Amino acid sequence: MSRGRLVDLAWFGGCFAVGVWLGRLSVLPGTELALVWPAAGVAAAWLAVSGWSRPVLVDVAILFVVAVGAYGLTGASIGLSVGLAFATVVQTLVFGVLINRWCPGWWGFGEEPPPGVEQVRDFGYLALAALIASVVAAVLGPAAVISFSDTSWEQVVSWVLGNGTSVLAIFPLTLTARHLARASNPQHGPVPVGPMRGRGPVELVALVLVSVVVLWLVFFAKTGLPIPFLALAVSVWAGTRFSPVIADGHAFLLGGAVAVATVLGLGPFMVVEDPDNRALVVQGYVAMVVVLTLVLSIGRVEILDLNDRVRAQGTMVRTIVDSMADGVSVIDARGTVVLRNPAAAYLVGAPQQDESGAVDVDSYGLRHADGRPLSPEESPMALAQTGGTIEKDDLFVRNPAVPEGRLLEVSARPLPDSDPPMVVVLFHDVTAERRERDELASFAGVVAHDLLNPLTVVDGWSEALLEEARAGVSSDPATRAERLERIQRSAHRMQHLISDLLAYTTARDLTISPVRVDLDDLVGDVIRARVDASRASGQPEPQILVEGELPDVMAEPVLLRQVVDNLIGNAVKYVAPGVIPEIRICARTVPGVAGQMAVIEISDNGIGIPEGQHEQVFDSFHRAHRDGYRGTGLGLSIVKRIVERHGGTADARDNHGGGGTTMTVSFPAAGLG
Repeated sequence: MSRGRLVDLAWFGGCFAVGVWLGRLSVLPGTELALVWPAAGVAAAWLAVSGWSRPVLVDVAILFVVAVGAYGLTGASIGLSVGLAFATVVQTLVFGVLINRWCPGWWGFGEEPPPGVEQVRDFGYLALAALIASVVAAVLGPAAVISFSDTSWEQVVSWVLGNGTSVLAIFPLTLTARHLARASNPQHGPVPVGPMRGRGPVELVALVLVSVVVLWLVFFAKTGLPIPFLALAVSVWAGTRFSPVIADGHAFLLGGAVAVATVLGLGPFMVVEDPDNRALVVQGYVAMVVVLTLVLSIGRVEILDLNDRVRAQGTMVRTIVDSMADGVSVIDARGTVVLRNPAAAYLVGAPQQDESGAVDVDSYGLRHADGRPLSPEESPMALAQTGGTIEKDDLFVRNPAVPEGRLLEVSARPLPDSDPPMVVVLFHDVTAERRERDELASFAGVVAHDLLNPLTVVDGWSEALLEEARAGVSSDPATRAERLERIQRSAHRMQHLISDLLAYTTARDLTISPVRVDLDDLVGDVIRARVDASRASGQPEPQILVEGELPDVMAEPVLLRQVVDNLIGNAVKYVAPGVIPEIRICARTVPGVAGQMAVIEISDNGIGIPEGQHEQVFDSFHRAHRDGYRGTGLGLSIVKRIVERHGGTADARDNHGGGGTTMTVSFPAAGLG
């Protein structure tokens, strides 16, 4: 047997013997039953340590022997001592069966003692288990008393109240004491102990002093006044202001003081002449004090814990709402903003209020998606406040806080069971999504149109050649060659369009993994390829000059090459007939918002860009020159997409003092080293 086990047996055995002795001291003259019986609570806590493990048989045997000896030493006969000891063992085992079923952590906890009773529901289980166990034991305890003396129903009820109240008062104290002892034992390591929820030491001292005064006034001073309710008021104070362990200790000591006063023949309960009835009244009073104090204290702790959880959940929810990219606003029936996250302020601007403090809808500059003004009665807030639900309605907002304007998808609905009635409004920025959708629709239309034209040409001329072949008619070679050339040109046009569409998709969807790129090498490679292509096609060789040393950039090499090739290709293509392309390339490093940027300029002597189209040339399928120049209108939109995905900008301007255009793009500059 371990040293800790021996210490437990000695401690609980000694406490049980002391409890029997104190209980026997509280026996009223003229009756065999005590006013208080601490031994019942000690016995329940004793066996709860081992639970239903193998040593419980040893504990039961020791408990029985100690009980017989304690009863005998306090004046009980052998027969009475054995009967009372047997009843104590039965009561404790019945309590163990019930509490193990309802609150398993309280029975057989061993080295893991719970912190105590933390919920009113669990206290209810404890009280019910103590009551049932006491009733079962009463069948045996008073039966033993009956064998040696006269008894009455008042003594049976007193037995139940005394034993049950003892378990209610002592069992939670034992749990908490062992929990704190284990937490302070370094051999067991740190054990988290919940907050005791107690008040300050000044109020605790005040509680003690007031309790002493009330006890003296009610039970010890011979005032003759029936004022035991004053002690109940002090119990309410202890229960509503202090932790369960302090409240339980207060109730335990108060009940003991009431018993002492009654045994000494003092206090208001002495007006009850019959000893059995007096014992019953005192038992009921003490039980009321214990139950009232513990229910109030445990309920208070449970409410405080619930408030902490609600507060923590509220903080978590507010953190989540504040971190959302979508705007959230909650507005009450008066139009006052109750909750608003930062995204809402960013999307629609700061809340504007009228003289009454309600939200001023007109100040937000809300309009329908088609540009029609939005009246206050048509606002999502107003419609939701009338019980309606708005689902994903597109609205346009423009005000001083959002000068560029923004298209929002707005949803609004009443908050159920809110008092006062409130509505929640959600804002989702769909400006980019709607632009993408419109671009996609335009993209699909242009692709269908541009693919249909060459397909029509191919189909028409192929059909003409097929009809000649079926008819056995052979046209002259020049006609056949012309028809085949038309078919070939249409096929090339389709090929170029498909290639540009693939490049456009790549520029949009390819994952960007910037690396250090030697811009001099890349530009030189593109120039050589363009010169070789001009020679192979019999076109005049372009004159391309690179001014100075080009800085290294951080970019995706494939996409950067596509940008440079597109810009140089346009400079070679868009020149007047008979003019040799002259192209100048330079670059410089300038400070940017996110660091140094490399600005690349490609100037040409071409036909230039028509007035007013310098921004539109970067739109998808926009062609500034349609006559005499082939193209799909995707080249510069590809350039813009790639540049913007790298965090740069792209623009076009006319050359100063001459014809041609200068295209400017920027990429993050690579650092030194």
